[in-house]
Amino acid sequence: MNNMSVTKSNTLVDASYQLNVQAQKLVLACLGKVDSRSTIPKEMTLTALEYSDLMGITNARRDLYKAADSLFDAVITLKDENEEVKLRWIQKGVKKLKGEGAVVITWSDDVLKYISSLQSRFTTYKLRHIAELQSSHSIRLYELLMKFNSTGERIIYLDDFKSALGISDKYPTFKELNRRVIKASVDELNQRSDLVISYETIKKGRSVAALSFEFKKSAQLKMNV
Repeated sequence: MNNMSVTKSNTLVDASYQLNVQAQKLVLACLGKVDSRSTIPKEMTLTALEYSDLMGITNARRDLYKAADSLFDAVITLKDENEEVKLRWIQKGVKKLKGEGAVVITWSDDVLKYISSLQSRFTTYKLRHIAELQSSHSIRLYELLMKFNSTGERIIYLDDFKSALGISDKYPTFKELNRRVIKASVDELNQRSDLVISYETIKKGRSVAALSFEFKKSAQLKMNV
């Protein structure tokens, strides 16, 4: 399994977006190819062989093309106290080099700014630690936690958590959200990633207002068995 790292600006880590698991891994595989200290090229080529090697995917060519199809319509929402801005991951449709089993991605200028100009705030993790994950929610939760890797603790408001995963309009009850997203993601990360995670709810009155996560690195990368 590869030992490449991926680095994202923390603004992008906490942004709101939803990608299917193939598209998540496509983006991360591209970022994993680039030294975060170097200039990230606007146009990048990723082969099915690289995708398979970086992410341990069996049907790499099929999944690579599926990821490429979904990436063009994907939107990132960046929020602060004063405004909300929507960006696209890529500037134009992904070019598929079917004879070579590869895709060519052209990052949008706005997203390129966030993944290139990392400044002093960034999150880095090894691609192999998320390669086994089958859920896009699990990957996003992993990123949200790794932003606080130095403390092993993170408290996140429920609305912010749902926004980061791109599911603000879904799972209106906490019971459903917990069963289908939170617990499912934590269980998968405990089984297939390098983290050991536990979480508790923080209530305001009778309603859940926030989630409190505690996590630590496992001594050995767990695999799906």
